[in-house]
Amino acid sequence: MASKKQLITEADVRRMAPGVRELILGDQRIATPAALDLAFARGMKVVYGEVDGSGPSGPIPSDLWQRMKSQDGTYVVQIESGRATVSRLGAGGPELFGSEG
Repeated sequence: MASKKQLITEADVRRMAPGVRELILGDQRIATPAALDLAFARGMKVVYGEVDGSGPSGPIPSDLWQRMKSQDGTYVVQIESGRATVSRLGAGGPELFGSEG
């Protein structure tokens, strides 16, 4: 059974935090031409390679993970049916930060 590929679009690149400097692509993670154009225009390095999670470098980081790392705070991660939902704890309580999966 073939695994599902992740398609990165121009909108995905626009949603990336300003501090994200790399767009990681490979056999299972591909980008549209418009996404690549925007990544290059923003000065992002496009990296091609597969990371299977068994090596020391771990899995390919997700855009959500990169956004979390670029913003200090306390986060709550909920996993349901393989889908991650992240809330950031603010002064008024948890606020939806993003989801993927």
